[in-house]
Amino acid sequence: MICYLLLISASVLNADSVVFTKADSADWTLPENQDRITDNVWITRKHSQSLFNIAQEDGYSGNSGSPVGTLWSDTITTAADSANYTSFVAMHGGSPQSIIGDTVSLYLPQDGLYFDVTILSYSGGGNSGGGFSYSRTAVTTSVDIITDDGSVLPVAYALHQNYPNPFNPVTTLRYNLPENRLVNIIIYDMLGRRVKTLINQNQDAGHKSVTWDATNDFGKPVSAGIYLYQIQAGEYISTKKMVLLK
Repeated sequence: MICYLLLISASVLNADSVVFTKADSADWTLPENQDRITDNVWITRKHSQSLFNIAQEDGYSGNSGSPVGTLWSDTITTAADSANYTSFVAMHGGSPQSIIGDTVSLYLPQDGLYFDVTILSYSGGGNSGGGFSYSRTAVTTSVDIITDDGSVLPVAYALHQNYPNPFNPVTTLRYNLPENRLVNIIIYDMLGRRVKTLINQNQDAGHKSVTWDATNDFGKPVSAGIYLYQIQAGEYISTKKMVLLK
């Protein structure tokens, strides 16, 4: 017998919070000093810099929106406006100590994951010391079903905005399947000509993703510009734009 828990709107996915601490002057290259949230997001901090994602960058890079692969909002996830998500530094306005004790929202667009993060400590004026700690709790912001084995299944179809966007040369497209379906995902140019078929197969229900490496069906690189990506799964059809830079 399979039991289901229906989650409506934004709610806590797992009531157990993870507390992560990196002590002052700790070696940021060691796994125990990195909050390895997913395979591609490992948050840490050097002695004299802000937070960065060591899984995707060598150190803090403000121009790249460090920590790369993360977006932040200065409120809890249930109250966050998608238009207000920004980098960690832009979120706290240049004063990380000012948000100690506050709960903010962390979004991982590559994985479609949200967390409520409570900042517990952030050492050093002028970014000295490199210590910080926080607790984080996974949050779901869609209507999902959780089965008795812990699997999270969407109850509605959705096609999400690709990430990163603009991109060069690879981007990830995420979509939700509430039921097993034949799925077609096709890239078109702005004249409506087919460029690449990414998916053409039966897939099980779940939160899905696929990457595009800016090549066509013949494996040749395509030119910079605006492209459309379209999903068709049963009667569900949705199309979005993305921008390839060269």
